[in-house]
Amino acid sequence: MTEKKHQRTDLPKPGELLRLDFRSKKTGSESAPSSEDNHTDAVQSIKLLQWNIERGYKLEAVIQVLKAIDADVIALQEVDIGCERSGGEDTGRRIAESLGLQYVFLCEFEELWSPLRDQASQGGGVHGNAILSRFDIMDVRVVQHRSHPVDWDATHARGPPAKEPRRGRRAVLAATVQAPAGPLLVYCVHLEVFCGMLARIAQFADIIRDGREQLRKGIFHQAILGDLNTMAHGVARLSPHYCCDVMRWRSLGSSEAQWWDRYVLSASDNAWQPVSDQVRGQEVTQEGAGNARLKALGVREDVTQDVLNPGFKDPFNVAADITLDNPAYKFWGISLMSGKLDWVLLRRLQAVNTGIGNHDYAASDHKWLSADVRFTDS
Repeated sequence: MTEKKHQRTDLPKPGELLRLDFRSKKTGSESAPSSEDNHTDAVQSIKLLQWNIERGYKLEAVIQVLKAIDADVIALQEVDIGCERSGGEDTGRRIAESLGLQYVFLCEFEELWSPLRDQASQGGGVHGNAILSRFDIMDVRVVQHRSHPVDWDATHARGPPAKEPRRGRRAVLAATVQAPAGPLLVYCVHLEVFCGMLARIAQFADIIRDGREQLRKGIFHQAILGDLNTMAHGVARLSPHYCCDVMRWRSLGSSEAQWWDRYVLSASDNAWQPVSDQVRGQEVTQEGAGNARLKALGVREDVTQDVLNPGFKDPFNVAADITLDNPAYKFWGISLMSGKLDWVLLRRLQAVNTGIGNHDYAASDHKWLSADVRFTDS
């Protein structure tokens, strides 16, 4: 059988969106809160969940975990549709249907069927990210990255990308959810892994840049949920595929997550902090302003400016809350490749409770993160 016969052609193309709604009438828009309920709803929390489901290899286990968590808004990465490696399942649809949620899927890649792939990675379908919601999804957009450290369309790719041929590019799924307390902008993110730290920071800057544009439109409550692939530390420093820039050695002493926390998220955009959201028309862009640490490393000027943090906060511990611990890289029980790859970043959202699970990695190679959040004014 030829490669062409293995490849499905009835699926979304890279960059295309798929929307489905499996909510019953009582949980859909007909149950939106009345104006009299707004005060009560404003102080109630909603549960956000972030999880890379590892292509849905263990789909039934993923569904059972998600049912038990019962989150209101879910961001999933590595969602397969029609790939041999995941049994040909439409994994996102199965999850959304089982949970009774509204669902939007962004296709990032056409996973090419190829003799270069092993059985565990065999393609034939498509792959991307998804947002599921108990509440109405009012607006859906695709945020494109300005830089792509891996050209996945290239036929001359080397290293790990060559073993999993695909067409497409990484992009960010953005959806505005009509939560009981008001609109909530959710980003579902999966940054590039086969690059260095600075390339990932450049892709992250695209999200912050878009978030700032939405702030100008009055959408102040935002959440970035995703697998940022912050793994350029440990034994990965020895690999030209996972850590291939100057940060391989310049970040010694810190995990990539710790470096982000110390030098990226801590660099504030003082013109767009939550306390000043209501002061319209007074935004100030300082000439030459930007992240000084990144400037010193030779990062592009636009990235150093765009990545300034307009008020996102991380409710998790960047050192202790490990979300990936690869058992293939353990020596006498010591983890050589582990880290906080998954993130929940909140703007004008107070985390009143957080959770982390899948500690035995039985359902996916990533842990999930959850946060019960309330809308705040600052």
